[in-house]
Amino acid sequence: MKYNYYDIKNAYEKIGVSKGMTVSLKTDLRFLGPYDSNSQNDLLAAHFNVLADLVDLSVGTIVVSTATFSLCNTDNVFDILNTPSEMGSLTEYVRTRPGSVRSFHPFASYAAIGKNANYICENTGRHSVGPNSPKARLLELDAQYLSVGLPPSRVTMVIHHIEKLMGVPYRHTKEFIHPVLRNGVIVYEPFYLYVRYLECDVEMDLDNKVYPYFYSEGFKTKEENLGRGKVYFYSMNDFYLSTVKLLTKDIYACLEGEPIIRPYQT
Repeated sequence: MKYNYYDIKNAYEKIGVSKGMTVSLKTDLRFLGPYDSNSQNDLLAAHFNVLADLVDLSVGTIVVSTATFSLCNTDNVFDILNTPSEMGSLTEYVRTRPGSVRSFHPFASYAAIGKNANYICENTGRHSVGPNSPKARLLELDAQYLSVGLPPSRVTMVIHHIEKLMGVPYRHTKEFIHPVLRNGVIVYEPFYLYVRYLECDVEMDLDNKVYPYFYSEGFKTKEENLGRGKVYFYSMNDFYLSTVKLLTKDIYACLEGEPIIRPYQT
């Protein structure tokens, strides 16, 4: 059975999307199944328009990741106006809306539209996480995560900001000198990512400890059915508070297990 515009509106309203909110949108629309129009543009416009109406862009804001990690370790030029998002068709739709603002990072950019778009995305640092990053500003604005199609543990990218602030030992800052377009001229500039030591040979696993702890602290994710899938909604700050508390007790809580090889030891 196909879902339609009113199904989207009903689901977003039920989980609590409302006027004035800053919403960090994460999506994989494939998990919702077929929409009642065969037009891709109709599908993207429906999700965007429902959300824009509910938050009211004169007082609320929609934010998406427009990351382009495929540019890492290449000579492909990052053009803030024209380099497309690699984070799904709806993020590219938001990026290209009139009034959308994009942060300047060749690998870890964000796009925002609405009241706080300029604050979130302009004059950001060269680091993907940490102070003056879009993630830091989303926390300041008490942003809510809206995940469409994907469960929360698959989309909680603020985790890397938290890892940075908590100083997890299995990550380090890496510098990339990358070509970007500035005022019509290609220049090479330094940008930074917070990456794992490859020698550690461990994977992230937020389902193991992080989300169970989040729920044990009394925090919740709201969810509603939409099409063949679900939409999820929860507070970024609630997640931040519980995860900082957890990492204070267990610095390796975000991983599937503690690293056996620890290149950061002396």
